[in-house]
Amino acid sequence: MKKLAPMHSINSNLWINKRRISSNGEASLYLQVVIEGKHKEFPLKLKWPVDKIDLAKGVLQPRMKNDPDCQDYNLMIRMEQGKHTEILRTYRIKNIQIDIRQFAKENRVYSQMQSFTSYMYREMESRLKRKEIVKRTWQNHNSVNALMIEFESFWNFKNIDAAWMKRFKQHLQAKNYKPGNIWTTMKTVKAYLQLAALEPMIYVDPAAANFPNPEPKWVTNYLDKQEVRKLLDLYKGDKLSIGQRQILRAFLFTCYTSLRVSDLYRANAKWKINDDFLHFLPKKNERRGKWLSVPLIPLAKTFVLNTLGTFFELPSEQQYNIELKEIAELAGINKNITSHFGRHTYGYLYMTTAGNIASLREILGHSKLETGYSGAVDHNIPKSRTNSSATL
Repeated sequence: MKKLAPMHSINSNLWINKRRISSNGEASLYLQVVIEGKHKEFPLKLKWPVDKIDLAKGVLQPRMKNDPDCQDYNLMIRMEQGKHTEILRTYRIKNIQIDIRQFAKENRVYSQMQSFTSYMYREMESRLKRKEIVKRTWQNHNSVNALMIEFESFWNFKNIDAAWMKRFKQHLQAKNYKPGNIWTTMKTVKAYLQLAALEPMIYVDPAAANFPNPEPKWVTNYLDKQEVRKLLDLYKGDKLSIGQRQILRAFLFTCYTSLRVSDLYRANAKWKINDDFLHFLPKKNERRGKWLSVPLIPLAKTFVLNTLGTFFELPSEQQYNIELKEIAELAGINKNITSHFGRHTYGYLYMTTAGNIASLREILGHSKLETGYSGAVDHNIPKSRTNSSATL
């Protein structure tokens, strides 16, 4: 039996150039790889405040409470370190010595050919530049990438098969993610595997790219009138941080306008507010150019503070949902609120006030009634009400 080459002395540690600190106190992040006493720094293309970098532990500390980037950046560091370990392991199995020069070459090859998470990140960047996806979609896909790295630091294409996908799904289930979130995550992973399969030099296991991912049965979740009042009282009070107030303001706006979360991030001064209506072009209607008009009650107008630019400055949807859960707790609402509750709540408020399913369908832009919104209200609501605005 052939003896394996001795394990190389290698370290891959977080590193910064202390001589090159920017005027705002940030430093570019690197991984310094040391093999048999020789070193090379590999840029991570990330920056972070120097006073929030723990080089001893090799981690970044949050810049603020609930820092939206800290966890993702730390996972990206772990991903790169996992890749370095995989390179060394491969050379050891093949009984080949490796030096820092050869390691640098293999690092480039792995980034381009072997690591699915690296491929996915680069493809996300390219798709954003080509305007195939919007910034919010990029943020959501980046969050999926972080979940993947949390499961396994190095996703080698050759290891990704149906069993791998099954284990990843079980990992998400063990983390108590909701069926809808798991379905969306798996759908995103499959989409990028299918894109990678189009690359001539990359092999993707068809069983992984076509892993069964049946769509779950969706449950329409919404807030009732009493719960919406609690949020309004919280908004008027002084318990919220500036960031939380901004998020709650945006969420309440969706409760009174029916905006999808994809449109909430796009709401801007080009949209028309007049005659008590909001006129806008939904993201899903961009190709057809079909504008929608939704009733805009006075209360909803109060949530638009900036009419010259983007209505709301919001974090990633993942962070937005995290903050909504804390806001719900502060308001004493025992529900796992997400961004989608706003649109569903509008359907509930509209039906309990106007009771006109046909009008609601037109406002929401649905071609069918069987979308779940009509099921979000008491079927015994009188149908004689004709007020077109959902009010409390």
